[in-house]
Amino acid sequence: MGTSSKGSRGRGAGSGKTTHSRSYPRGVGLDFRKLAGLTLMGYIDHHGVPVRAEAPPSELAVAVARHFEAMEVDEDEVIGGFLSRLSAGRELGPLIPPPTTTLPGKESIHPIQARHAASAAEYSRSTSHFDGSAPGPLVRRRRRSKNAARPSEQVAAKITRTDENGSWILASVQRFYADTETYDVQDEDDTTKLIRLPWNHVMRLSNGTEGCFGKNTKVMAIFPETTSFYRAVVSREPVWVVPKGATHPIVKEMILKFEDDEDAGVTPHRRVPARYVIPLPESYFYEDDDDVDLNPPSFSAA
Repeated sequence: MGTSSKGSRGRGAGSGKTTHSRSYPRGVGLDFRKLAGLTLMGYIDHHGVPVRAEAPPSELAVAVARHFEAMEVDEDEVIGGFLSRLSAGRELGPLIPPPTTTLPGKESIHPIQARHAASAAEYSRSTSHFDGSAPGPLVRRRRRSKNAARPSEQVAAKITRTDENGSWILASVQRFYADTETYDVQDEDDTTKLIRLPWNHVMRLSNGTEGCFGKNTKVMAIFPETTSFYRAVVSREPVWVVPKGATHPIVKEMILKFEDDEDAGVTPHRRVPARYVIPLPESYFYEDDDDVDLNPPSFSAA
C-alpha cells in the first residue's frame, strides 16, 4: 500500500509540483483554462463543485474539467432532441412572430431566423434544470466574493449605521477580504484613512450598459457638486446612445428629481452621470432577503 501511494505521487514530487488537483484530464477536449475566473466560479456555483476557498484559476479550471468529464450525457438523445425541436419550428411560431415593423437603423429579422431563434430558446427552456431550492449560504458567499468590487474601483459606501438621506458616499475600494466579507474603502473626499465596512454596506456603480432605470423609478444618486448619494426619482426616460467606435448602446446621463430639493415649491430636474445613479439598497441587496425556497418543508413522523 505504501509503495503504491509513493509511486502515484513520485512524478509530482520529482517535478516540484503538486498533482493533487492540477492534472488536467486528457479526455476533455474543451480547454477550460482559457475561461475567465468569474466564468469558472459561475459553473462551480451552479453545479456545486467542491473547491478550496483559495484555489487559483488554474485549479478551478481543473475542477471544472473533471466535473465536466464525469457528467454522463447521452449525446444522441441531446442532439436528437435539439434537431427535433428545430425541425418542428412551425409549432414554435407564436413565441417570436415575424416583425411587422422595422425600427430606424435596425435591420429586420427574417422569419426563418426568428423561428430558429424561437426553437433554440424553447429547447433551452425545456432542458433547463431547477430543483426548487434557494441558494445555500456557501453558494451565496461564493457569489458575493465573485462579484465583489475590485481594488481602486469606485463604489457607493454606507458609512453610518442609520438610513438617513445622504448616508451613502462615493468611495474607492482598497481591498476586499473574502474570509470576513468586508471591505477597506477610502472616502473620495478624505484619503487619509481607511474605513472597514461589511459587504452589504458597499454597492458597485453602473457602467451605463445595464438595463438602466425607467421613468418614475426610485433611485439613489450623487447630488451635483457633492460626493454623497441622495434619494431621487427618475423624471424622464433615459436616452440610449451608441458612442463612436462602440458596438453597444449606453446611457450617459439620467435626469432626476431629488427628495427635499424644492425651490419655491418646485422640484427641479437635475442631470446626473448614469454611472452615479444606483438602485435603492433594498433593491440592490434583494437576493439574500427575498430568495424563496420552493421545496415544501418535510416533517418527520412523530
